[in-house]
Parts: sequence; C-alpha cells; structure tokens
Amino acid sequence: MDSSRKKGYVLDASAFYSGVPFLSSSDHEYYTTDHVFDEIRHIKRSFSFLDALMDSGNLRILNPAENFTNAALEAAKKTGDSAKLSAADISILALAMQLEMTLISDDYAIGNVAPLLHVDVKSIGNRGATQARKWTSYCSACGRAFDSKIVECPLCGNRLKRRYRKRKQPQNNK
Repeated sequence: MDSSRKKGYVLDASAFYSGVPFLSSSDHEYYTTDHVFDEIRHIKRSFSFLDALMDSGNLRILNPAENFTNAALEAAKKTGDSAKLSAADISILALAMQLEMTLISDDYAIGNVAPLLHVDVKSIGNRGATQARKWTSYCSACGRAFDSKIVECPLCGNRLKRRYRKRKQPQNNK
C-alpha cells in the first residue's frame, strides 16, 4: 500500500457524536452511508463541520453494493442480532466489509456481527463487544427455543426471554 495514502475508516453515528472525524488530522478519510448521514443530519444543521469534512474530501457518503448488504443481513441473522440492527447499522457493516476498512462504532450488536464479516471494529469510549455471542429467545414456561425476532411464545403465549451462547471467533489468517 502506498504510504502517502490516507488511512480510511467507516463511521457509525456514534463516531460522529463522539467527535471522531472532527478531532482527527487530515491524514484520515472517513466513509459513511446515506442511512447514517440521515441519522446525524441534525449535527449538520448545528455546525458546519460536516460540510467542511465533505468539502475537503475527508468524509465521503458511499452506499454498499447489494451483495455486501445481503451478506451483512445474513451474518446478523446467524448471530441473532438482526432485530437489534437498524438499516444504518447493516449499511455500515456492509460498507466496511466492501471497502475492507476498520469500522468505528460503540454498538454492541455491530461488534458482535462484525467478526463474521471479517470486519475490524474500533470502539470509541466503552470497551465494545469482548466476545462473540449467538442470541436466541426462549420461553421460561415451556422451555422451547425460538428465533430471536419472536417476542411471544406461539405455544403458551408467555413473553420470551433472551439468552446467548458464546461463539468461536473466526480465525483471521493475516
């Protein structure tokens, strides 16, 4: 890789709220999606920072290709996090995978899905996800397990609870 090239990151909304792109030097390029940009649009009204970042070329709005979005959705289903992830969350996971860049986010569900996509996640303030989990829903009355999207037992009508199993982290062969 050319050493004069700027280092790139894909940003979740939490990165903007914490000031990551506003505090960094101009040797970084940042990417986000239309979905995330819509979530942070109120920052744009208050400050001219986003305009300055976009005008300088340090912030680019780019949407992932459909095949990457589909892969991110499938990974979220495998971990049981699909109900917890918004369209913006899926879009940045897909974009980080497509661009092969580090994703900056403090979202635990994003941090749980990212390893399946071989996406590195950098946490801002909190520790972030420290282990991969597979979420399932279960009925405490009849003991049956269900997909994590279901909230009520179809057999007895009780509200389902969530639990997880630790998943093995995919090996990164670098």
